[in-house]
Amino acid sequence: MADHSRLSRRTFIRHFVRETGMPPMHWVARQRILGARRLLESSDWSVERIAGATGFGTAANFRSIFRREVGVTPTAYRRTHAAMAVTRSHTR
Repeated sequence: MADHSRLSRRTFIRHFVRETGMPPMHWVARQRILGARRLLESSDWSVERIAGATGFGTAANFRSIFRREVGVTPTAYRRTHAAMAVTRSHTR
């Protein structure tokens, strides 16, 4: 990203943190988590497929980062949000 913006790495990171409040790789990881959460909520894709589609590589890496960032495993997150979706659909 720094090369693309034609800034030194340190300058790019400083600007990025000022604009977003977090370092670039933390922002990227957060965007990947958001994409994974959407897929866990709306698809029946396997954890392995979601890991690949969202840039985490392996399912083990995805599980580890997801749990650290979200506080639950991807499977537990899916179970909770699937139950919430069923509840919402029954109340409409």
